[in-house]
Amino acid sequence: MKTCERCGQSFGCDSNNKDKKCWCMNLAIAPAMPLQYKDCLCSACLNDLSLTKQNGDLIEGEDFYLEKGLLVFTEKYHLNKGYCCGNGCRHCPY
Repeated sequence: MKTCERCGQSFGCDSNNKDKKCWCMNLAIAPAMPLQYKDCLCSACLNDLSLTKQNGDLIEGEDFYLEKGLLVFTEKYHLNKGYCCGNGCRHCPY
């Protein structure tokens, strides 16, 4: 179980399963995901953020790219984030 950093709601995360993939990995999360969040968000907040433009929107090709419908963050994005989340991200510089 996790607690959403944005709203405080508890939700399940399956990242500890054998495939290391959580339900959120299948979402087409909009590039408006703010850098202020350091941990997972619940589905309601992810949906809300995907529908709402945020200051500091990410730039496709610079901060992320889409691969098979999934958002892949670049090294630049991770450096701006400032820490390693421990999820084994492809372009993690840490």
